[in-house]
Order: sequence, then C-alpha cells, then structure tokens
Amino acid sequence: MNIEDAVLTATADAGLLLSCLGQPVVTYHVTAIMSEPDAGHAGEMQRAFMERSVEALVDDGLANGAAQRFASAFRDRVGSAWSLLHAAQGMAH
Repeated sequence: MNIEDAVLTATADAGLLLSCLGQPVVTYHVTAIMSEPDAGHAGEMQRAFMERSVEALVDDGLANGAAQRFASAFRDRVGSAWSLLHAAQGMAH
C-alpha cells in the first residue's frame, strides 16, 4: 500500500466531511498523518484533526453527537489505513 492508496482508503466513506471541509483540506491532513512515521505523533495529529472536524461538522449544522460518531468512525479508518501503510512499509513503531 502506498500513501495515495491509504488516503483513498481512509477517505472512502468521508463524504460528509469532504463536503463540509472540502476534499483538498481533508486530503492534505490525511496525507500528512499517513506520512508521519512515528505512531505517537501520527495519533496526536489525528486527534487534532478529528477535533477540528467535529467543530466544522457542528458549524455546518450537524448535531454534536452525530458529528462525534462520524469523527470516531473516520478516526478508526484513518488509524487502520495508517497501520496498514506502515506495516506494509516494514516500519518500526
């Protein structure tokens, strides 16, 4: 798996966020997370992006609970894609 595939995998079901923040913004952040080799730092980047995502979704009119659930599912997809990408690259964590 390469970074582009990992980004596509992570964002495949993120239409709600893509329409809210825009595809370039989401792709930029997810690509940065995927590019980070350190698991701890990637996790910090991911948490910060998820917090901003929830805020943007709520500002866009989504209920806070629904935004939290969406962000949780998206966080899981991003984390799984990161793990697959870095396991495939044989990187130590």
